[in-house]
Amino acid sequence: MNLQTFDLNLLLVFRALFEEKNVTKASKKVGITQPAMSNALNRLRYLVNDELFVRGPKGMRPTARAIELSIPIQEALNNIEMSLSAINFDPYTSKRLFRLSISDDIAPLIIPNLVEEIKKFSPNSELCIRSEQGFEAIKLLDKNETDFALGRFESVPSRFGYKVLFDEKYVCMMSKDHKLSDEKKLSMDQYLSTKHLRVAPMDAPISPIDRALSQLNLERNISVRIDLITMSPYILKNSDLVLTLPSKTANRLAKNYNFFIAELPVELETRQTKIIWHKELTKHPAFDWMKEKLNI
Repeated sequence: MNLQTFDLNLLLVFRALFEEKNVTKASKKVGITQPAMSNALNRLRYLVNDELFVRGPKGMRPTARAIELSIPIQEALNNIEMSLSAINFDPYTSKRLFRLSISDDIAPLIIPNLVEEIKKFSPNSELCIRSEQGFEAIKLLDKNETDFALGRFESVPSRFGYKVLFDEKYVCMMSKDHKLSDEKKLSMDQYLSTKHLRVAPMDAPISPIDRALSQLNLERNISVRIDLITMSPYILKNSDLVLTLPSKTANRLAKNYNFFIAELPVELETRQTKIIWHKELTKHPAFDWMKEKLNI
């Protein structure tokens, strides 16, 4: 392919279609008519000898070739944008869509403040927030469907940059009516004698508390498993279950629902909440600004 004859505007068309998965929305994003967008897509298909996007129940679904192309095209466009806007980036006048994936346990700790910061300092920008966690959040980054992922990532692949936002210890939480709610710190016998609620995606790795117990040849009785922390108060409130979770989320829920918090019988490593991003965004002024706002 000869770059001298290649229309580089087609890269903007590709990115818009990959992000929006809808010809009409993509055409508005690029600022061309829908027929012009369809024509540009046909030119792209001819140039790369691939359908790139096929119609599906949820819009235009990228082919394997489109997914393969998405990262280098996004990186190239980011580098161009960074070069052109490094001096002139002004968050107050910028019209940018920031896309985040954040686990639902820490979202209430970060998103309300972030919305206020965006409203105050970048009123023309938009936020798109998703709840994917772990490997699913990493897949979104690789497919350029999100800019940042926030949550607990025990290991961060080398293709990503990351920053630790905060550390917190693990505690256990229960109803005020629980038989152990007078204990400041549970003994191992008390912890193992009660039933437990676990909150984690169903494909999540072993939790820190279960890993620690396994090293002692012990196992707790997990009688209920759910994947959203927002469901936990309604389960704990009228049950004899105990939930082991990070302290910041525990303090927030205990305050809102009048729960009791106790220390664990074993010392666990602290929970680190990280923000991760593809390394090509490391020195992009708009994304550097967003990382600064997320560090609140």
